[in-house]
Amino acid sequence: MLLAGCAVGPDYKAPQLSGTEAPASWHATLPHHGSRMALARWWEQFHDPVLTQLVGQADATSPTIAQAVGRVREARATVSSSQAALFPQLKGSGSATRQGGFGGSQLGAGAGAGGLGASTLSPTLGLGTITTLAAQADASWEIDLFGGKRRSLEGADARLTASEADWHDARVSLAAEVANTYLQQRQCEALVDIDATTLASREETLQLTERKFRAGFIAPADYAQAQATVADAANVLEGQRAQCAQGIDKLVTLTGLGHDTLKGLLAKANAQIPAPPDAGVPDVPAQVLSQRPDVASAERAVAGASADIGVAVASRLPSLTLAGSIGINSYRLGGQSLTTKSWSFGPAVSLPIFDGGAGAARVETARARYDQALAGYRAKVRQAVQEVEDALVRLDAADRRVDAASTADAQYAKVLDAASARYRLGAGSLLQLEDVRRTALQASQSLAAVRLERAQAWVALYKAAGGGWCEAAAADASAQPQHNSSQVPAPAAQRPAHIGNVS
Repeated sequence: MLLAGCAVGPDYKAPQLSGTEAPASWHATLPHHGSRMALARWWEQFHDPVLTQLVGQADATSPTIAQAVGRVREARATVSSSQAALFPQLKGSGSATRQGGFGGSQLGAGAGAGGLGASTLSPTLGLGTITTLAAQADASWEIDLFGGKRRSLEGADARLTASEADWHDARVSLAAEVANTYLQQRQCEALVDIDATTLASREETLQLTERKFRAGFIAPADYAQAQATVADAANVLEGQRAQCAQGIDKLVTLTGLGHDTLKGLLAKANAQIPAPPDAGVPDVPAQVLSQRPDVASAERAVAGASADIGVAVASRLPSLTLAGSIGINSYRLGGQSLTTKSWSFGPAVSLPIFDGGAGAARVETARARYDQALAGYRAKVRQAVQEVEDALVRLDAADRRVDAASTADAQYAKVLDAASARYRLGAGSLLQLEDVRRTALQASQSLAAVRLERAQAWVALYKAAGGGWCEAAAADASAQPQHNSSQVPAPAAQRPAHIGNVS
């Protein structure tokens, strides 16, 4: 009984992070004002109903999410199996047979330990039928002397928590992928509009150039150049439209919507790149790390590996099993019958004496896997810090570039209008006009690219900060992955992840 109160193997403690993984001076400005609740459904902060609908649709139908739900169910079953190993096992069996005999035969019946023995009904039998009824109950209970089974349950529970975090991580990654694809599609549409405007402008210039050429005011080379610029613009426009078609195909794959339905949604705000919200101000590195589901999953993997060490150590120690059985057998022949009862009970001890080093190898394997899991956890923390910092750098640079790109686009548009007016009046050359038009086109394309970069940097920052996988407990009732993978609930309060002392 004293041994059963102990458990071999190390007692798990959350790893302490050093300055290498999370420097004490490190800090990050969070996009949600330090509130986990505000992170939930972060895509709604773009105020784009189409984006919100696409993310929700993808979350409900994604095969990736369905796989994550399946892994959670599997982990829950493993926990139940580990819990069952702590309790006695009881099995029952029964049988009924009828047997015909020919010639001489002898019927005997024995009993187990402590049972009644009998060898009656043994006269020589002629033709006859024997009916045999038997029932038996067996019970066994392996006492968890050294806590191996409890360590196994501890590891299964840790892996269940890790699988739940992986489910959240899959949802965060999917939402970010849908958002990025949607933003790229909106930029592609904007570029199509820019290219279509450029083509229309060049076609207008071509008509004017043709009239000048027929009137003998310009050389054939200028007319040929105008024709070439129209053809080049048409080529660029068709290539951009093809890219947009590919973007629609990717959104169809991510969301499961049909092409016609998706095109109808996208038509509601064609070529409009949604603007992200403003940034927050608090510096909370610990919260940044703890609300990342991949970091939480990695930490739980360390806990599971620690428990496996105890399981391996316990496998090298003696085991004690209590076993017992009760049986009843009934024999009937004509008017005669015989009933026997048997029972048995006693402990069984198993003591490993020599296994050629297999037990020690199991312990060493478990310790090596723990070291691997710990290294993986520390690597995840480093990655979390880097991703947050990278996203902040991108967002800061994009914020400063948007104003400059907007100014450049507006001013080059004015220059293009002036150059076009001079060319129509015959005061400018076609070469000068096309140089200005090319510069204005690049400015418009740069503005669209910067707007996309700013929005995508915001998506990257939300993802790096955990993407809202853990809400405040008061926000919603607890929601867990359901058996129906097509109806995955929104993220809700979970057990907090232990990530150690960061700062």
